[in-house]
Amino acid sequence: MKKYILLLLLCLSGCSAHYTTESFIYQDKQLEQPLNINIIQTQLHQDNLSTLVSSINFTSNDGTQLSGIKLINKEAVINLIFFSANGMKISQSSKILNKFSLLPVNIIWFDYRGMGVSDKKSTLSLTNLKTDALGIFDYSKKTLPQHLPMAIHGLSMGSIIASYVAVNKDVDALILDGAISSVSTLVDNLMPTWSKAFYSVTLSVELAEIDNSDFIKDYTKPLLLIIGADDSITPPANLEQLYQLSPSQVKVLALISDTEHAMTMKKAKL
Repeated sequence: MKKYILLLLLCLSGCSAHYTTESFIYQDKQLEQPLNINIIQTQLHQDNLSTLVSSINFTSNDGTQLSGIKLINKEAVINLIFFSANGMKISQSSKILNKFSLLPVNIIWFDYRGMGVSDKKSTLSLTNLKTDALGIFDYSKKTLPQHLPMAIHGLSMGSIIASYVAVNKDVDALILDGAISSVSTLVDNLMPTWSKAFYSVTLSVELAEIDNSDFIKDYTKPLLLIIGADDSITPPANLEQLYQLSPSQVKVLALISDTEHAMTMKKAKL
């Protein structure tokens, strides 16, 4: 993912580039084949027989069909909706699915529109992604066991979506992993120091206005922030700022040693 974003930013025409939601957020050229649930089930940890996998579909407000996966664990003590990183697709994430299968949780994860097995429209906006996310939450509340609490987990770009849902829906807990504070800060962190003298990057109004602080300052339920100590894309200092801003009475900032961006879930201690 880091390689993709760096390439995106450095493949500039001339000495400047302007990014919109459509050019910044990964989109596949064509829809993938439906998920092979049997293969995914086989790839999960062989000792965890209590986890069952199924494919799920949800139609967003504008008619776009989103597709994803549901993991049900008979030992689950909580439901969780996962919003992934930019360009991170279910079909290529067997290791993370394996991690999820080892936890006493029920999981719902949809590919974003235009990615993996989810349909795409001719245009993409943050409004689309936010509307999809709220719809996914409502779908999940109806689909997952209703007697269990509901948590939202956002990884990297997904942290923006997760925080947005958390302040607009009745969420019991929020997990932000490698959270983005703002897109402008993210772009600055991604640009090598040497390149800043030669290249300039501007963002559309929609991207420039993204600020996770706007959501975190209004979220009061339990909050877990996870960050790799070696994360240069969303450095620990950025997460510390969100932690200090949060009004949550129950909040934890977990620093994972020897870990880079979006790699925390692959660590054994998690």
